[in-house]
Amino acid sequence: MNRSTRFHEYVIAVDLGATHCRAAIFSMSGVAGVRLETRLPSDADADATADQAVFFRVLDDLLAGERRAGLLAVGVGSFGPLDRERATILEAPNRPGWKGVPLRSIVERRLGVPVALENDANVATFGEYRLGAGRGAHSLVGLTIGTGIGGGYVANDEILTGSSGSAAEFGHMYVGGEGVRCRCGAVDCLEAYASAEGIKRWYRAQEGASRDLSCHGIFHIAREGDRAASETIAGAARLLGRGIASLQKIFDPERIVIGGGLSREWDLFIEPAVREAAENVFAFQKERLQILPAALGPDAGLAGAAELARDLVRKR
Repeated sequence: MNRSTRFHEYVIAVDLGATHCRAAIFSMSGVAGVRLETRLPSDADADATADQAVFFRVLDDLLAGERRAGLLAVGVGSFGPLDRERATILEAPNRPGWKGVPLRSIVERRLGVPVALENDANVATFGEYRLGAGRGAHSLVGLTIGTGIGGGYVANDEILTGSSGSAAEFGHMYVGGEGVRCRCGAVDCLEAYASAEGIKRWYRAQEGASRDLSCHGIFHIAREGDRAASETIAGAARLLGRGIASLQKIFDPERIVIGGGLSREWDLFIEPAVREAAENVFAFQKERLQILPAALGPDAGLAGAAELARDLVRKR
């Protein structure tokens, strides 16, 4: 922990994921200060008591030695779909104890400053829009492809949230396929095929496939010529491309930015998906289709949360 950078006035950004909690201090001009990261308990408890203890310990450790009066606001990117009106977590399949937790009001009472709460994928997209690969664009679709598939849409500096706060669940759009049941309960969602978990399931269903390989292990043997792995990845890329084409047709964004762990497999996975998307968008969209790698990596969530917190201060 580096305490060499202190600010007279600052905001806190929090990225609350299914397995981790990251937090950092940022000045009002965007300079990063102290940063902390810890894993949440491996066993998700029924009422999230242990999780919340870790969450607030991170905030307390972050603020230790800081000038409390200088804290102006907090921005939180959280898992879930969220009830924006009540500022609660609607669903948390991987951390069920958080369902219904009024996270914003809990943090506001604890720290005594206003709190901006938003879905983590939306926050990461907002970070890329303001400070990363979307900088200068008026509209941006973000896709985060890892264990699952998350997304967000920002246009004219506003995050699309929908009537209930659960818009842009791009991983759960219907893409066709083999009738695979997604963890959300629906059939043939994009996430069921083109996420890390989807690719592992698809590969393991192949005759003679190893059941012990990680997703990146599957990509590794595909590069060495394994037919089952290559066919699995090609199929997943094809469905991802169709999903991207649908997003381009529906939202017509200036840019689509792709991040997450599987974006590291750009040549073998994302490039074929981009070619598939180009074949399935409207003819007039082909020339201006811009699909770019995320620029901020795992820091997109913190960057976006800090921007939301600074916006709260500026709107006072």
